[in-house]
Amino acid sequence: MIEANVILKRCADTRYRNIGDEGVVVRQTVGEVLVLNEIGIRVLELLEAAVSVSGLLDALDAEYDIDRVTLERDVLAYLQELVDAGVIEQVAA
Repeated sequence: MIEANVILKRCADTRYRNIGDEGVVVRQTVGEVLVLNEIGIRVLELLEAAVSVSGLLDALDAEYDIDRVTLERDVLAYLQELVDAGVIEQVAA
């Protein structure tokens, strides 16, 4: 389970590119390509700034019109999917 004080970063073998309203993530070592929506790419962009999960949630809350409970539930689940897929990893807690 991902906690609010954790800092996550993109794994070294992962590259991403924003293409219009979606993005493409490439995991080079396994040759896997993932397509992400606008919010999925925004999450990766915010992680580049080495913000905590709590800071990430605050930034998304300010940018999107969604209730905080739903935002937290969905983003934490998404972050866990990215960790499980080897796209991001924990840096610090």
